[in-house]
Amino acid sequence: MFGYVTICRSALSERGYDTFKAYYCGLCKAIGKRSSQSARMGLSYDITFLAMVLSSVYEDEAQTRGIKCLLHPTRKNICVENDRAVDYAADMGVILSYLKLLDDWRDDRSIKALLSMALFYRGVRKSRRRYPKVYDGIQRHLSDLSALEKENCRGIDETADCFAKILEILFTPDFIEDKNTKRVLAWLGYNIGRWIYIIDAYNDLEKDIKKGNYNPFAQDGKTAEEIKARTRDNLEMSMTLTLENAASAYDLLTIRKNKEVLDNIMYIALKAKQKQILGEKNESL
Repeated sequence: MFGYVTICRSALSERGYDTFKAYYCGLCKAIGKRSSQSARMGLSYDITFLAMVLSSVYEDEAQTRGIKCLLHPTRKNICVENDRAVDYAADMGVILSYLKLLDDWRDDRSIKALLSMALFYRGVRKSRRRYPKVYDGIQRHLSDLSALEKENCRGIDETADCFAKILEILFTPDFIEDKNTKRVLAWLGYNIGRWIYIIDAYNDLEKDIKKGNYNPFAQDGKTAEEIKARTRDNLEMSMTLTLENAASAYDLLTIRKNKEVLDNIMYIALKAKQKQILGEKNESL
């Protein structure tokens, strides 16, 4: 995805940081095992957050093991393994990465996207066979988003809604059977997705204007600085409300493990990242 949903390291204990790394490394291993080694390029902090949330509300206990890897051949990294939520998140990361590249190829005939798709092709076939309905749902909402972009839609709520619905799907896997939990996870995923889309569009505004790429915030004849100055206050209110909605959903979940890390992300890191992107530099990230 985009890498905005991560921890605030300075507010996390060493034990909490080790837990986060164990899920991140475990997810990387799971992608390589379940899909392909090249598909590990789809690893992101956002997908790690998905794995940790689902693992924390699922009743099975996570197992960990020290494993060496090519990036760290001299020492063993502690990895979460045999965790259904981690395996699921691994497949979701591969599917989302591939479909985003496919969308870029169809819209812009991006050679970079086409070449990158080859790295995910073998893996996404496996992930799609495991979760055909999820694959189709993500593809449908990405197509809706692509259509709005082609229309040069300036309604940030409309475009953000399409991406938010993708996260809503990701956060509600079939192995979460309790209906109330699933409903809460859907609302959490929706608001996290909305927040990710908006903050990414705002952060990329200057780059998109220079390259002539679509951005819902762009205005004819206006510079990125002018647009940001006019929209920042209202946008901050809207995004803060979205984070509050996500936090309210999170508060309703029964968190069985990883609470320190998830609390850090939900109550500290996301707010700090928002302040940083919107112009208030925060040195703690």
